[in-house]
Amino acid sequence: MCKHHPLEAYFFKWETTEDDLKIIAEQAGIPSRLLNQNYRHLVGQVLDKTITLEPIRRVRDLTGSTSAQFLLGEAVEALEQLIHHEGKPVEEVLAGFGPEVDALYRYLNLLEVEEGLLSCTNCSRWYPIGSAVATIPEMLPDNLREKERDLGFLKKWEKQVPKEASERGKPFNIGAS
Repeated sequence: MCKHHPLEAYFFKWETTEDDLKIIAEQAGIPSRLLNQNYRHLVGQVLDKTITLEPIRRVRDLTGSTSAQFLLGEAVEALEQLIHHEGKPVEEVLAGFGPEVDALYRYLNLLEVEEGLLSCTNCSRWYPIGSAVATIPEMLPDNLREKERDLGFLKKWEKQVPKEASERGKPFNIGAS
């Protein structure tokens, strides 16, 4: 199993419906008092670097959803602003960046990927999201992977899968077409 970080994320299909994605996007940046505790927790994770910018920048939304792409852009912008406040109290950051925190929270917590792929640019290893169980990343060691299911997943999403994974990916690939 790959030990490199961060992995590239490719999202092919959302479990969240397009109608729900649109509503979530329209409400992004409008903080809700009901989510204050969740916002505090999220800001704490950003300030202690549990959540960082680089992995979010490595997300490739290939679903065709303009609402999801908008939310991803908002999440990246929010993180770009929030990461510069390390050492400040959570409440102070939350008070100054409520809309940004809300947008980031919505992207990270309200959207659900149904199918996608995680890929390591360092070792060429790839992991399906939703191949066996919808929404679940399957981060199994090579010897526990199911070759036929993995190859079927690659073929199903061949147009969206990065060439490195489809042509040279480990533990299985479909080779050059």
